[in-house]
Amino acid sequence: MDTWGLNETGRLVGRSYVWLAGVTAPIGAVVFSVLAAVNSGGGLDDLNQTLWLVIVTVVATAVFALGGAAVALPCTYLLGRALRRVRSRGAHTAAHATLAGLLALVTSSLVVLWFSGPSSLPAVVSFPLGMSVAAGMAAAIATWRFLRPVAEPESEPDQAADADAALRA
Repeated sequence: MDTWGLNETGRLVGRSYVWLAGVTAPIGAVVFSVLAAVNSGGGLDDLNQTLWLVIVTVVATAVFALGGAAVALPCTYLLGRALRRVRSRGAHTAAHATLAGLLALVTSSLVVLWFSGPSSLPAVVSFPLGMSVAAGMAAAIATWRFLRPVAEPESEPDQAADADAALRA
């Protein structure tokens, strides 16, 4: 992209948030809940409890991710400005996914530490890593779709030739 402004930043962060809250966080919550149930030896006996945990996790993620989106705005703007001469869609996608993953890791670690204190090290590590993956995936999907090539409109002479061919047929 030759230009990068606040409009592009806001649209990309907004799309990333929608992908996170609507797709990657719910999938991550289900996977995490299933893995936690299987690893604890309990299996999926109490499906209601697992479903409730997934719903609470997704809602909490959506709420906290709004704060994360606010934190991401200036960082995404600066990254977009730094990458404006880079033509590679893959490089943009990787950079924005990495930024989102790092921001999610740091902010979710701080949230977990705030609520549970440093005594619960597994929670300080596992939940932020899951959020980091979900945020990185959401940013990757949003960036890839945001930067997809735009079909060029047909030129006027081509449209006129098509119209003439249609009239002759």
